[in-house]
Amino acid sequence: MTFQCYSHADNTREYIMTSDAPRINSYDFMAVILCAGFVYFLFFMVTEETILVIRDVGIQVKTVYLGGRSVSRFIDRSKIQDIIINEAITMMHIRVYMAIIVEGQDKMVVVFQNLLPRLNVLLQAYHGARSIIFHEKDHSDFPLEFS
Repeated sequence: MTFQCYSHADNTREYIMTSDAPRINSYDFMAVILCAGFVYFLFFMVTEETILVIRDVGIQVKTVYLGGRSVSRFIDRSKIQDIIINEAITMMHIRVYMAIIVEGQDKMVVVFQNLLPRLNVLLQAYHGARSIIFHEKDHSDFPLEFS
């Protein structure tokens, strides 16, 4: 530690206490920002989203991240009120999404919320899920895979 005193005028003095710890230069700062960005990318970048629909049991919603971490949520069939396709309108975009309305919850469970597939993909998942959960006729006459 160093202490310095400067007298600028008769009525002005400046006292400075300086630490001996090394300072971070701009290259060190950029390296820290890049590492933080990499960690964010690794742990929060979604690579896969799935819904597993099982008749008379329920729906499992699963999200897999780039780093290998996965988060799953199960919704019991008795709690599922409806499965819907909805639109979210913002200032710049109109997003179509699929959601599950769960009894006793204020918020819907949005499926594929990170990857946001197109409407034709959502329609296939929507009709397939409704046919299994609500024993409806499957109206999807779409191909099995999309790119």
